[in-house]
Amino acid sequence: MVTLPGEGRLLAVTDLHGNLADFRAIAARFRSIVDNPGPRPHLLFCGDLVHGPAIGPQEWPEHLGDFYPDETPQLLAEARQLQAAYPRQVHFLLGNHEHAHLGGPKLGKFHPDEAAHLERQYASGGFDPIRRWLAGWALAAVAPVAAIAFTHAAPHAQISGPRDLDDLALAGYESTPLTDMASTGPLGALLWARTTSAERGFAFLRALHDGCRVAVFGHDIVREGHLVEHEPLLCVSSSFGCYDGDKLYLEWDLARPAGSAAEVARDGLRRLYPGARAVHRI
Repeated sequence: MVTLPGEGRLLAVTDLHGNLADFRAIAARFRSIVDNPGPRPHLLFCGDLVHGPAIGPQEWPEHLGDFYPDETPQLLAEARQLQAAYPRQVHFLLGNHEHAHLGGPKLGKFHPDEAAHLERQYASGGFDPIRRWLAGWALAAVAPVAAIAFTHAAPHAQISGPRDLDDLALAGYESTPLTDMASTGPLGALLWARTTSAERGFAFLRALHDGCRVAVFGHDIVREGHLVEHEPLLCVSSSFGCYDGDKLYLEWDLARPAGSAAEVARDGLRRLYPGARAVHRI
């Protein structure tokens, strides 16, 4: 688990799926404030940086939003460089697509095997350093003072405390049907659950840190950019499946305690491309 400090600004994004332009947009926003006076800012990626569409502009479907080419290898290279430049300020959470390279089930969204397709783009053994890097990504992040927790998917996992996350093995899911992943235990829920009940969501938050009141996650596509289905759930769509004008990221003062998901959505969400026209509105 990543534990964020109680000061500084936090920028959090979800589900880039190989969109290099969107990565560069949030990285530019982070760099624009990194040298400001005061506490250091933090940038959190909430999983699924990898595996973009293999669809040309002429065949691009409306439900995927604005067209973009899959540039996962370059995105991963720039993400590693960004973290190397700011090692205590840039953080990554594991998504179900990264898990496919670490013992997760085979994914076939745009290729018969997304992990194999990406790894073939590297020379023999060239993906091994990437795999070791991915294996070190956290499964959750918590901002204790801000009272916000972050996961890739909905906070459906049942745990007794943060140390439970350290005991989760990543391997062994290669043959698990995708439809069963969310119910296979804490790891499957953290990477695959699309929603959860208020009771279970709050129980997960209390297990991570007593006093947490908001869960921020991605995984699902919200065409309008975000959804508060019910408290404490705030699902955010920063990239994949959205038009540029609908893509949102979270920017929050880590010294400000959040009272609810609705408050965080109202006061903390920002447009990734402020000048782009919003297509969908909640």
